[in-house]
Amino acid sequence: MTTAAIKRQLERMLSSRTVGRVTRRRTQGKRLVLAYHGISPDDAEPAGEPALHITASRFSEQLEVLRSLAEVCPLDELDAAGSDAPRVAITFDDAYEGAIAHGVPALVRHGLPATIFVAPGCLDGHSFWWDAIASRRSGLAAPVRSHALDALGGRQQAVRDWARTEHVEWSTSLPAHARATSVASLQWAVTQPGITLGSHSWSHPDLARLAGGDLDAELARPLAWLQARFPGRVVPWIAYPYGRHSREVERAAREAGYQGGLAIEGGWHRRSQVSQFARPRLNVAAGLSAAGLRLRVQGAVLS
Repeated sequence: MTTAAIKRQLERMLSSRTVGRVTRRRTQGKRLVLAYHGISPDDAEPAGEPALHITASRFSEQLEVLRSLAEVCPLDELDAAGSDAPRVAITFDDAYEGAIAHGVPALVRHGLPATIFVAPGCLDGHSFWWDAIASRRSGLAAPVRSHALDALGGRQQAVRDWARTEHVEWSTSLPAHARATSVASLQWAVTQPGITLGSHSWSHPDLARLAGGDLDAELARPLAWLQARFPGRVVPWIAYPYGRHSREVERAAREAGYQGGLAIEGGWHRRSQVSQFARPRLNVAAGLSAAGLRLRVQGAVLS
C-alpha cells in the first residue's frame, strides 16, 4: 500500500462520527477561516500551480462536509455575538475565473456564503507569476518561489523580467479558469446570495516589503475601487498577499479603513487570542481530501 493510500485510510478512520463527537469539544468557541484559491473543471488538464487549483467535484465534496458539520457564516459575522458555537468562514484569494465560474455556483447550491479577495490591478485574464512559471506536474520550485518573494518582493513585472533574463519558461497559454476573472464576472458574482468581495491589495506585492506611500496606495486604492463598483457587497477586510504582513502593514491597514486582516497559515483560533489584523487561516491545498477537511473541521487536527 502506498503512503498516499495509507494516509487516505487513516483520514477516513479518524474523521468518523465517533471520533468527531470526542474532538469537536476542542473547537468550542473557536473560529476557522478557510482559504481557497482556484477551482478547475474536473476534465481540465493540469495548469498553473497545482496546489492552488482544486477540482470542482472535490470542492463540492468539501462543501458537503462543511454544511453537515459546521456553522458556516459570512466573514463579517464570524465574531458576531450570540453564539459560542464554532464558526467557519469561507474565503478565496486572487479572484480566479475558476472560483467564479465553478466555485460560486457550488456555494449557491449548498447555501453557503463566501468572500472573494480581489487585487483590482490583476483582473481581466491576468496570469499570476506563480501559475505562469510553475511546472504542471511538480508545481513551483522552492528556490524559484523564494527568489520571487524574497529578492523580488512578489512583484509581477519584476518576476517576469527575471524569468526572461534567466530563461525560466513563462506560460502564455493558461486556461481561463487559471487566470484572473473579469470585472463583469465579479459583477455577476455579487448578485448571488452570500457572495461578498474583499481586498487583496492593488497589485499583489509582498506588503511587508513596502513602506510609506507605496504601502498606503496598495491598501487604500483597492478598498476604494471595490466600494465604488460593488456598493453594499464589500467587506472591509484584507487578505495579505502571500500571507505576508508586519506590524507596520497591520497599522497601515487599520488606518486605511479595514476592519480585519487575514494571513494564510493557521487553523482554529479564539478571537481573544489573536490580533484582528493577523487572523489565521487554514490554506486548503488542492490535495486535501473531504475526509482531511472533516478531520480539521471536527477538531481532530487544529491547524
